[in-house]
Amino acid sequence: MIIYFIRHGETEWNKKKIVQGHRDSPLTIKGLNNAKKLGKFLCDKNIEIIYSSDLGRCIQTGEIINQWLKVKLFKTKKLRERNFGKLNGHPNKEVSEKLNLQDADEKAPDGESFNELKERVISFIKKLFPKKFKKILLVIHDGTARAILSEYYKVNFNSKKCNTSTNKIYKIKIYGKSFKSI
Repeated sequence: MIIYFIRHGETEWNKKKIVQGHRDSPLTIKGLNNAKKLGKFLCDKNIEIIYSSDLGRCIQTGEIINQWLKVKLFKTKKLRERNFGKLNGHPNKEVSEKLNLQDADEKAPDGESFNELKERVISFIKKLFPKKFKKILLVIHDGTARAILSEYYKVNFNSKKCNTSTNKIYKIKIYGKSFKSI
């Protein structure tokens, strides 16, 4: 199974440097335009289904992309961003002062750790196999993408290999339940 994954487009809170976590803000014009470009690029990849985080910024991105793909779009909580609990919606600077973002096991009050996020996301992906679909698109978040890349490269989520961009398409292949390079 081939999995393409992308981050949602830029949001208003991304621009303002606010941690969204399980809260939401709308896409910017740049985010909307980027989603259109990704949709045009992906239209010839024979993607059979889209799985999206159920948060609005991913749904919005996925729906724009799906104007070109015209496949079923399935929304799930399993692909949500890391829950920063009581710090959802707070400025990045405040979150980094209150939470050691380098520690994969630390979590905000009423939130989840990066390792809990990773377990949730990787378990979801492994359950997709063996489905009848051979090519899937995931519309996800920075933390979710970092979880996948961390598993794929077998590195810490803060590794440079796990840096993500809102205008990049990532591609992995799953054999059985193992992540492999394409």
